[in-house]
Amino acid sequence: MATTTFNGPVRSEKGFQQVNKNTTTGAYTARTLGMKPDLTSLTATAVATSGTLTYTANVITINNYTGAAAQAVTLPAATAGVVVVHFQSVDVAHASVAALSFDCAGSDVFRTGSKVETTSGAVASIDTSIADETKLTYTPVNAATNIVTIGCYVYFTCFEDGIWNVATDLAKYTTATAGTFLFSS
Repeated sequence: MATTTFNGPVRSEKGFQQVNKNTTTGAYTARTLGMKPDLTSLTATAVATSGTLTYTANVITINNYTGAAAQAVTLPAATAGVVVVHFQSVDVAHASVAALSFDCAGSDVFRTGSKVETTSGAVASIDTSIADETKLTYTPVNAATNIVTIGCYVYFTCFEDGIWNVATDLAKYTTATAGTFLFSS
């Protein structure tokens, strides 16, 4: 295919994909690009810490979860074009290390093969979602070394009805070596 040049915005309702062709089999593997959404069209709303919350479509939810008590967040229905953002407004370090979970609504799932950074024993790793997983859980440690802290983001983007894509902006300083993210059903 020839190179194409556009003059003006390129729009897509279902995201953009990069495809790679296997030179032996000819099979294509696609991956969706742009998992971190542009935030300019979203509103921002602060919420109070609660045991359960339901996030709203196309909103940056400013959350002061500390790890002192468990918090279960339900995502809105995964409808193509919807973006949901968790913005961490405080440090996550408390004597109680209760989890923060993000649950899909109804029959929605996380895209198979989604990746999220996790840590164990001060070593970073990756957790990968498998088919039909519906929950993403972060469990902090009682220390000032959590990978989720003030200013971190978790992005949920839907390009295809019923499927959430996940991306994160986590703490990157050298002492951010603790806390686990895991996908589950």
